[in-house]
Amino acid sequence: MDEVISSSMEGYNIWYVNSCIELGICNVLIASLNDRPVGVGIYYIVNTRPEKVGVIYYVAVDRRYRGLGIGKALIASIEEVLEGVDVGIYLATTREENNVIRNILTSFGYLEVPLDTGVLGEVLEVVERITCGYDDDLLFIKTSQGNVEVPSITIRLRFLTKQDNIEVINRLWRKICYEVWLRSRRLRG
Repeated sequence: MDEVISSSMEGYNIWYVNSCIELGICNVLIASLNDRPVGVGIYYIVNTRPEKVGVIYYVAVDRRYRGLGIGKALIASIEEVLEGVDVGIYLATTREENNVIRNILTSFGYLEVPLDTGVLGEVLEVVERITCGYDDDLLFIKTSQGNVEVPSITIRLRFLTKQDNIEVINRLWRKICYEVWLRSRRLRG
């Protein structure tokens, strides 16, 4: 697994992923070919109310095995796990230039939305915190019941801005985003 992560991701992303796994917050699905790990799907579940949110944090496939459908299989498997534990909303973020994951997520019915206040308005900050997606440009959202339409996104996610959910999200954010960033900053000098 470590080899797939280190060969498929850039420097600081490896730090965030490994920290999330070590903290026991992130779950990992491993795709293997001939007993060799070739891809990982990293996700976590946020116990918000009235719906739980599943965040697809990273999907990484060994460069030598890309184009074989491994990323799609990992996302399908993550969704199956999320569905099995009654997660209502699935989120992922990425950069605009990452066309591979953009195409995969949209093929699964995710709605692509710019990570900006123009579309997300009051829920932008909480979405960035729940996904730790500060370096990303795009949000992908899907519900367990199917697709979401652009006009209803803020309405659909507004429950995340309730105080009890803000507290859950802030605790998560501190552990997997802020404290990891602080540690990496200290190590860099």
